[in-house]
Amino acid sequence: MLRMPTTRHVLITVISAATCLAMTMTIAAQQPSANGTPPAPMPKILVAGENPAITLRDKEGGPPLTSVNFWRVHWSPVGSGAVCFVTVSGQGSGGGDLRIAVHDNSKVLDYVTRELMSSLMENFNQPPYTPVGGTITQGGDNVTERKETCRSDSYTVELIWRGFLEPTWVDIRPGANVLMTFTMVMAKDAEVIVNGKKAPGRVVPGGRGSFPPSFLALNETWRR
Repeated sequence: MLRMPTTRHVLITVISAATCLAMTMTIAAQQPSANGTPPAPMPKILVAGENPAITLRDKEGGPPLTSVNFWRVHWSPVGSGAVCFVTVSGQGSGGGDLRIAVHDNSKVLDYVTRELMSSLMENFNQPPYTPVGGTITQGGDNVTERKETCRSDSYTVELIWRGFLEPTWVDIRPGANVLMTFTMVMAKDAEVIVNGKKAPGRVVPGGRGSFPPSFLALNETWRR
């Protein structure tokens, strides 16, 4: 009697095939070319994860009033974790700028700050973000809304993206000898809420050369 393969057998076969394919590709990449020249070095993976952002202004082309650089790191040399870099005008102590980095892994915070963002933007951490340990949780249905809640003893920062456009594939070399690929999902609207108070600004273009005001950057991989 013919015996049908079980789900477990099928899964093992798929995993084995994928492993063999990966090994074959690695070996092939290490082989010299037909003319005997040495093979190109394998790229070094720096990080894999997500890097959504929000920039809010009072008018098109105006200066940022609220800026968020969010990282959810799925893999890095120092582990996984999330970081919420937040700058808000006029909401710090004494009416100055609020500039904090809520995180759930201090090693990931340091790695993203020093090795990733500062390698592309020399003044990224100037003035320095104030590190704030806490928890970061994802919400929303990811179809109509994406939400991240960055919570500590002193702060609750809610990040909300809405009105998503069709995704696009991005493959760029932004600088610092870095290659970057990700899926870009633009959002028509976004807001930032700090301790129950809506942060200033709205989603409007920043002008030539500026980043899009609100987007998700998914499946993001940096390599060098």
